[in-house]
Amino acid sequence: MIKDFFGKTLYNKLLLAFIVVGFLPFALFYFYILYWGEAKVTQRIIEEQTITLDRIIETIDNHLLSLDKELQFISQLDVMDDIVSEDIDKRIARLLLQKKEDIGLDVSLFVVDTRGTKIASSQNYKVGAKFDYFSKLSSEKRYFIVDKNLYLFSNISASFDKSKSLGALVLKYNLNNLDHFLIHREGIHSMIVSSSGTLTIGDRQKFTIDIHKKSYSAILAEHLLTYKRLPNQLHDFYILYAVDKTIALSFLYNLLYMMLYIVPLALVIIVSIGIVSSRRIVQPILRLTSSAELITQTKDYTQKVSIDSQDEIGRLSFAFNELLDATNSALKALEEENKVRLKRFIELTEIFNTIIQTKDEKECISTSIKEMQKLSGGEKLHFTQTQDESDNVIALYVDNFENDEKVYLGSIEIDADKMQDENEEKFYRSIISMIILQLERIRLVEKTMQASRAKSAFISNMSHELRTPLNAIIGFTQFMLVYEELEEDQAEMVSNIESAAQYLLEMINGILDIAKIEAGKMEVHLEEVKLEEIVQSAYTMLKPLTDDKGLEFHLNMEGYTLKSFNTDPKVFQQIVTNLLSNAMKFTQEGSVSLELWSEEHQVCVRVKDTGIGIKEEDLVKLFSDFTQVENVMQKKHKGTGLGLSLSKKMAVMLGGDIKLSSDGLDRGSEALFYLQF
Repeated sequence: MIKDFFGKTLYNKLLLAFIVVGFLPFALFYFYILYWGEAKVTQRIIEEQTITLDRIIETIDNHLLSLDKELQFISQLDVMDDIVSEDIDKRIARLLLQKKEDIGLDVSLFVVDTRGTKIASSQNYKVGAKFDYFSKLSSEKRYFIVDKNLYLFSNISASFDKSKSLGALVLKYNLNNLDHFLIHREGIHSMIVSSSGTLTIGDRQKFTIDIHKKSYSAILAEHLLTYKRLPNQLHDFYILYAVDKTIALSFLYNLLYMMLYIVPLALVIIVSIGIVSSRRIVQPILRLTSSAELITQTKDYTQKVSIDSQDEIGRLSFAFNELLDATNSALKALEEENKVRLKRFIELTEIFNTIIQTKDEKECISTSIKEMQKLSGGEKLHFTQTQDESDNVIALYVDNFENDEKVYLGSIEIDADKMQDENEEKFYRSIISMIILQLERIRLVEKTMQASRAKSAFISNMSHELRTPLNAIIGFTQFMLVYEELEEDQAEMVSNIESAAQYLLEMINGILDIAKIEAGKMEVHLEEVKLEEIVQSAYTMLKPLTDDKGLEFHLNMEGYTLKSFNTDPKVFQQIVTNLLSNAMKFTQEGSVSLELWSEEHQVCVRVKDTGIGIKEEDLVKLFSDFTQVENVMQKKHKGTGLGLSLSKKMAVMLGGDIKLSSDGLDRGSEALFYLQF
């Protein structure tokens, strides 16, 4: 019923369109808020909770760091030398009492001598007692937690002899002090909980959630909860932040209720406007439709539709009359033309498919002539190698890729009558263009295969003929340098020979590796490995080079969390070593850093240096074979130009890539090597 009502007349369709267009935004907005709005608002609140947690964590961390620095400062004061004097209770005790008052929290400070006895305290009644946790003062962390107390301590050395230990300065910090940093408002709950759940600071409200991750957000039945692990001294504690759902989503629920009252009123207004507008639009169209139906029934295309207005409907009626005049004559001409064009298109497609399957020049030309003779329907179309300048002769010129010039192969003579028709001439010239392209493709493929065979032969000869004598030269020169008593200039000459041979051998090995990769003969052997061990090995191997140049060499693997990774360890280590060697080579002062971390879908290795940097326009060039950019250190550090190119090819073989970036000359550079899971 509904489909028939709206499908019979344009009036009903327009009315429906007005209702849909007017009401649909309200409905979409309402359902968006109902189904997706809560999720988005909830996500936004959780993001704000995370920001608030980060701010609280930073404040707590800075607070404890400040206390630790204050403790370190006090332990280094000369007054601490009084530990070995008789008047210890005077100056040190006053200092500890004053510092406790400055802190203004529930803390206590005391000095423990080397026997574990409290010899001075901000609480005098505890002086002389044994410190129960004296054995923990040997920890390198300089803190420990017992029950609800955090103990910070600093060793005290004599100012006159830093190697002599006098005892330790201890700050006992009640963890309930952290409640000052928490947020306490209606509908908001914040607390600090130990990982074992035995200690809670702040609100005592219970949440049925398993706390074991570093950070986590959850949508509970009544709360939006977020928690994070605290850093440094409180790494065994979590801070929780929860907001009542009724408060967080109150604005959203109020908006939904308000829309329920607005929608009925809006629907009445939309329907009223739709009825009036639909009638005004449809009435002129109905008159035009009646006239068109009459013309269709009588088949009298000489009739005209009456034009009653100058608006869009009037212009439509005028255009309809013009269309009646042009349609009858155009349809017949178009029908004939389409038949011819379709036939020619099919013929042209079939010829192209036949030509592209040919394998050599002779077959290509003979096949093309046969196919074109089928189209021409006679013997007047043939191939000749005699040059002719006639209008009905089309010459075949193909590229000679060796000399970069056009070469004449022959001509195709076509029936002169065919060439007098402009469309026929274009048709045959299209076929001949395809023939020329196929001939050039055949030549290019043959040239490429010849070059590939020549390159393979060259690489094979170089592998056997060059590396063996080069290894002999390197061995003899090293023997002479070690065992022969050479004069200084002689040793320098032999050393230069050995360096040149090493450089040439390195270049040959690089060329052979690249050739193996391009030929598909280099294989990777994947296995489960610990990447941190490989990176550590590369760092340890190259550390002496940075020490010799006076460079700082940093290693950071804190962001790597995987137990193992599936890759080829030898290829992986070669890539990392190449990137590090390249960075060290072009860094005279400053630092080189090596970083390994893991992300959701990939593992990344970053090598960053403070060296000579690279121009933006030279970044792409460095990944080309045998390419080096000009720089001030080129004379000192010569290379083959294959290191980065070979590393990139190997990275692609492992399923990754290498990206190079730099802010410009003298601003260092950065190489990012990443592998996908």
